[in-house]
Amino acid sequence: MQISAYVHFEKRFDKMYPDSNNIYRVESQFYRSGELTDSWATATNGYAKAMYDNLPGISSYARISWNDNERVVRYQNIKCREQRVCFADSNFISFFGLPLLKGEASSVLKEVNSVVISASEAKKYFGNADAAVGKMMQLSSRFNSYNCMVTGVFKDLPANSTLQFNMLVSWATSPAWVKEFWYQHENYTFLKLKPGATAAGIEQKFPALAERFKTEAPLKELKWSVKLVPLANIHLNTAKPYEMEAKGNRQAVNFLAIMAYGILLIACINYINLATTKSVDRAREIGIRKVNGAHTSQLIFQFFIESFIINLISLGVAALLVIFIRSLLQQISGDSQTYRLLIDVGLIIKVVLVFIGSIFLSGIYPATVLSRLQPIKVLKGRFAFSKSGVWLRKAMVSFQFAASLLLLADTFAVYRQLSYMSSKETGINLKQTVVIKAPSNTNNYIQKVNSFKNRATGVAGVKGISVSGAVPGKQIGMAAACRRYGTSKTDERTYEMLRVDFDFMKMYKLQLITGRGYDAANSGDSTTVVLNEAAVKQFGFKSPEDAVGKKIWIESLDKEPNEVIGVIKDYHQQSLKESYMATVLFMDPKLTWVPLKFISVQIDQAQMAASNDTLGRLWKDIFPEFSFDYFFLDDFYAKQYEQDIHFGEVFMLFSCMAIVIACLGLFGLTAYSTARRKKEIGVRKVLGASAQSIIQLLTNDMLKLILLASVVALPVAAVLIYQWLQGYAFRVQITWWQLVLPIAILMLISFSATIYLTYKAALTNPVKTLRDE
Repeated sequence: MQISAYVHFEKRFDKMYPDSNNIYRVESQFYRSGELTDSWATATNGYAKAMYDNLPGISSYARISWNDNERVVRYQNIKCREQRVCFADSNFISFFGLPLLKGEASSVLKEVNSVVISASEAKKYFGNADAAVGKMMQLSSRFNSYNCMVTGVFKDLPANSTLQFNMLVSWATSPAWVKEFWYQHENYTFLKLKPGATAAGIEQKFPALAERFKTEAPLKELKWSVKLVPLANIHLNTAKPYEMEAKGNRQAVNFLAIMAYGILLIACINYINLATTKSVDRAREIGIRKVNGAHTSQLIFQFFIESFIINLISLGVAALLVIFIRSLLQQISGDSQTYRLLIDVGLIIKVVLVFIGSIFLSGIYPATVLSRLQPIKVLKGRFAFSKSGVWLRKAMVSFQFAASLLLLADTFAVYRQLSYMSSKETGINLKQTVVIKAPSNTNNYIQKVNSFKNRATGVAGVKGISVSGAVPGKQIGMAAACRRYGTSKTDERTYEMLRVDFDFMKMYKLQLITGRGYDAANSGDSTTVVLNEAAVKQFGFKSPEDAVGKKIWIESLDKEPNEVIGVIKDYHQQSLKESYMATVLFMDPKLTWVPLKFISVQIDQAQMAASNDTLGRLWKDIFPEFSFDYFFLDDFYAKQYEQDIHFGEVFMLFSCMAIVIACLGLFGLTAYSTARRKKEIGVRKVLGASAQSIIQLLTNDMLKLILLASVVALPVAAVLIYQWLQGYAFRVQITWWQLVLPIAILMLISFSATIYLTYKAALTNPVKTLRDE
């Protein structure tokens, strides 16, 4: 039930929205000479209206802009830094059918300086939703500040919604030049299509439309295209640059779904094997019932009732376990309210269907076999197992072995990948670093930030301090079109633009390959750039050494190129799921559209608490109007792997459970085998066979089943592992021992169980087994 709840949760993402099957996200794609160069999850503000006005088949659109979405929100004496304060179209609420507690969907985002807030935000700032409407709030970021009236309150968004935001500001509030701008890919654009229209048809027509609107120089030589992605597919699709939500993993979800049904089938097979094994004991019971007039249908009904009772007890125990350990379920899905999944109608229907299926699967074979016994033969002691039944049971056990091997191999793969990610060097120093979020809009911003930096340098325990536009563990998120100096516009590509200061490379211990880093004593360095290896390749330089001393053009700085003074080794700005991004480190003050968002402070571990307190007091002195918000960088970076770690823990837990259940089935098969061959064992002992030879005889059958299962399961495991690993840009390789070791483990477990039971049978006095002959 736990696995089913998690899989159900993941696969139901965004299906709560009315008309969700007809909602598509517009994603940007760029081609050069037919080759895809960039694929982003976002679109520009200008796409939506141009597509709606010029491309038939679009019934409506809605946009939500993530640009500059972290803001300091104030109401009277309450002041908090809020994430995901976004601009949205006036029809956004009605487009998605978001339930409003206060306000009308058609008007809440219509006027300038209007804001709609969540129920949680209303409670935080105003006490309740009723008190929120009509109040004024100040929303400030690095570049601007707005005084907005609360016009509505929406219900908190469910955890399995791709869209997660706290506040929506009306599109009319945004600056005029931004509203339909084609050169800022920082929003999500959603479309609904008219009946008969197709996503492929819209995608095909967009490039010609783009030629009419992309009139500026950046990326002009590229073919601009779009991909319309169904809303319900977004969460489990592979992550793209500029994704704003935490992505799921389709392969992981499918793995767990397969595991859930695999465990269930293994359990059903165990029940069947144990039930038919006990048929020796129940054969006389069935014979007597038939002699006394019991019909076959009555016997079949009896066995199905037994199966129903066993499955009902199992369902009850499973439900109690889920209730008692629901915190694990919450940890897996990341939803603090996942307990509600237990009363989800869709999940309940699935559980009921599985329950009925389990009754049928576990009851049909015992009912069919035992109800057909001939009472005369049974009561005369001539009851024998059919050859077809023997082969069927062997096939079922082979399936158990195959499922166990599959799970073992996949478990090793998950463990190896998680270990690899936790141990692989990131190429950047994350230790003992506190990151302070820069203040929002304030007078003399740069001067105040520099003042804080200079004064913080003298704080006891502070070993380094740097101001930057992004920190490790966070997507840089600011891109520009660049090319080598002296080349044509056709060579333009997009690069991540990381704004740094003189101390960034030194404090984060970035590895310099060639050239030099920034030097505060050299005033000319403020207009130079440093490239990473991925950028060197993308610019087309022959080598890192070839890049040093050359110049590049940067979008919006076409009057003067910037010189490359050094090349650093690629480092993992984000998790190992992401490839190295072509990155330009720069300091040029003319690139004001790239903000300085973070102040990183490296502190001696022994003085961490005292230094933090001193930095907090210093912050209040320089920025009295802003809260002192910080986080520890190593923890922040590690959060990227939380979902992978949870998946790994749960996968390994339930893999072990499945293997234990499969091993229990071995006792059923071994008991069956020894019961069927007990007279053969007695004859062999009378003829002088040793216990060792008898054990070898019986374990040979087990060995054949394991080898057969290996031939079936391991190729499937290799394919599944390969597909799962494709979700990681940096991953381990599938090795031969990873596939062989599960066979050895399964042999060890199965032979231990088999040898124990067959040894007992081999030691049985042959007189007891042959006295009826």
